[in-house]
Amino acid sequence: MSTLSLPKVLSSLVMHIEPLLASAAEYQLGEQVTLMPSSLEWIEVSTPSCVKRVRFEQVCSTQLIDYVLQDQWVSSEVDLSLIKAQILKRSNVVVCGLPVNGGYLDLWHHDGEVRGCFSADLGNTTQHRSMLLVALALDYPLEDALVLARAYAQSTQMGMWPTERDAFLDIVCANFSKLSDIGWQFECQSVEAFAPVDSEKLTLYPVVDSVQWVKQLLELDVKTTQLRIKDPNAQGLEQDVAHAIALGLQANAQVFINDYWQLAIEHGAFGVHLGQEDLAVADLNAIQQANLRLGISTHGYYEILRAMAFNPSYIALGHIYPTTTKQMPSLPQGVHRLKLYQQLIGNTFPTVAIGGVDLSRVPVVWDTGVSSVAVVRAITQSNEPAIAIEQLNQCLVEREVKDDN
Repeated sequence: MSTLSLPKVLSSLVMHIEPLLASAAEYQLGEQVTLMPSSLEWIEVSTPSCVKRVRFEQVCSTQLIDYVLQDQWVSSEVDLSLIKAQILKRSNVVVCGLPVNGGYLDLWHHDGEVRGCFSADLGNTTQHRSMLLVALALDYPLEDALVLARAYAQSTQMGMWPTERDAFLDIVCANFSKLSDIGWQFECQSVEAFAPVDSEKLTLYPVVDSVQWVKQLLELDVKTTQLRIKDPNAQGLEQDVAHAIALGLQANAQVFINDYWQLAIEHGAFGVHLGQEDLAVADLNAIQQANLRLGISTHGYYEILRAMAFNPSYIALGHIYPTTTKQMPSLPQGVHRLKLYQQLIGNTFPTVAIGGVDLSRVPVVWDTGVSSVAVVRAITQSNEPAIAIEQLNQCLVEREVKDDN
């Protein structure tokens, strides 16, 4: 159970919040949220994972507030560099609807940097505030809540959850076309689109932690796999990466190397898979110019839109279910959110659902419309990997048969 407590001064938001909560419940996007009046000066958002205190105002001195949202800008005479410096200094400051050349920016603090998204239209402020609070109450991270809020602010369908790509904004990143227009300096350079994958080979996507597993999977006629060695200091790392790449070439298979993009380039890999944190440090131009395919991990709306801006070979969506194979920075997404993410991406990029997917869960994940299902323990912890692969492939063929009918 989650609660959203509103002070009386914000009671006008209720007419938007209630239908949005109903829409979220219809899509099964999270815990039930109870809307409550409050005598406090701030909004309190209580979820199973945390309690957040939010205020909408220009200045807030109390240290109790988690997010101070500045969203009432009346002048276009703003200094973006000063605003960014303020956010870096006070990490709880969130700037919404900042007027810049050609549109508006939403800005926030994330791990020592300022992140932003851009929209050509400001939209309705009441709608923006309402969706922002609803998304926080549903336990979306701040960046996803801001993306959803701006999409809803521009919507003409009151109370309806934003789903279509046209409703969503642009992420400020190296590939954002209006960087110079808005005066945003980026150290990274823009990058051209990455080479495509063979979607027919992508359907089943095992992720394994050793070159021995790569070899075994390829011998069992698996067409796409990923080598994910977590320890960068592992003995024989480069030899294992090179061996896995060579095995993939021999089998005419799509072998992706997780993280170690320099080694992937050096040894001529088919592709590399990167996490969100790697996008700022990896040389994406070097990867693209080496004709390597690129897969990018995402964990929600903001990261999906950011990944789409770089035109990758595929986008991984996760984690869908709780998983023990990797420590995750986000909550499990679940299949209902996964379905909306897939609808947002559509056929623009192949998609890979990953995280806690086993044989029993494949059918419901596959029915969301994703292009591929990534599995780990479903194969590596099976007593009969060959049988496990056969069963998984059978589940993935069944949707294709239904689609054809």
